[in-house]
Amino acid sequence: MKIKALLGLALSALIFAACSVDEPEADAAEEAAGEDAVSGATQVIVTDEDSFFNGVSENGAWIIIFNDDLTVDEDIVLAGVHTHRDEPARKLALYEQDADRNVTERFTLTAPSLTVQSPNTRIQGGTFAGDVLVEAEGFSVVNATVEGNVYFASQELMDSAEIGEDGEVTGAWEVNEDKATVADAVTGATQVVVTDEDSFLQGISENGAWIVIFNDDLTVDEDVVLAGVHTHRDEPARKLALYEQDADRNVTARFTLNVPSLTVQSPNTRIQGGTVAGDVFVEAEGFSVVNATVDGNVYFASQELLDAAEIGEDGEVTGAWEVQ
Repeated sequence: MKIKALLGLALSALIFAACSVDEPEADAAEEAAGEDAVSGATQVIVTDEDSFFNGVSENGAWIIIFNDDLTVDEDIVLAGVHTHRDEPARKLALYEQDADRNVTERFTLTAPSLTVQSPNTRIQGGTFAGDVLVEAEGFSVVNATVEGNVYFASQELMDSAEIGEDGEVTGAWEVNEDKATVADAVTGATQVVVTDEDSFLQGISENGAWIVIFNDDLTVDEDVVLAGVHTHRDEPARKLALYEQDADRNVTARFTLNVPSLTVQSPNTRIQGGTVAGDVFVEAEGFSVVNATVDGNVYFASQELLDAAEIGEDGEVTGAWEVQ
């Protein structure tokens, strides 16, 4: 009986010891997209341009995960403060990997420019083709390439940045305040995706967006005014993007904005890709209708404004095009 008791005690001790062994802690340096994606609500997988712009917005995700190349025609702003493991972090994960975290595929994001306003932003695993304008600390390029220049808004920001392991920047890596602050009014933080009437009215307001992106038809019962001076690529610009497109920029869907009237007060406004059903009153120069339809009249406040306007490729106005 004593031998059995001793054996029982020994067995209990072994079981207790086995159950008490600490599990290995997660490696805090792991930065692979597969592991990072467990962030749940704070990760976005890019499937198209809209999901990408949602991911990089102020209300987007700490990590933006790519599974294909993507080209966007607009300047990008990576906005907002996001966290990972209780620290500020942001990452463009331009790669796929296997179970052993070996990179199996690399992707390219192509854009005119990327403005980084999020602390501790990392470009990793693939290529960004375009210039990067850094306005936040802790920027890094790790196992990735920037095919372009990286400009910093201050020496302090450049000092806090790094080109990490297997990182490459093909152009400049320097302080340039003028270039790094140019993007305050470009697409990223100043693009609005229309989800309802309120978001549309906010987007076209003086404090709205240079580009207003539709993903469905919209009917508004009141006259609307496209107000304010906005810029894109250092030039005044405004666009109602009434369409969706695929990665090859083929239009895949067109949308209609129904309004009693639209008054255009923003220079170089373009209606593109869909239809505005209602009259348009133009009070600013450079108005155009490109690959789109105005199902109504277009009235200009002066002959000079009419002379500066155009019906572009595949554009149509069903009613008058005249000074009133």
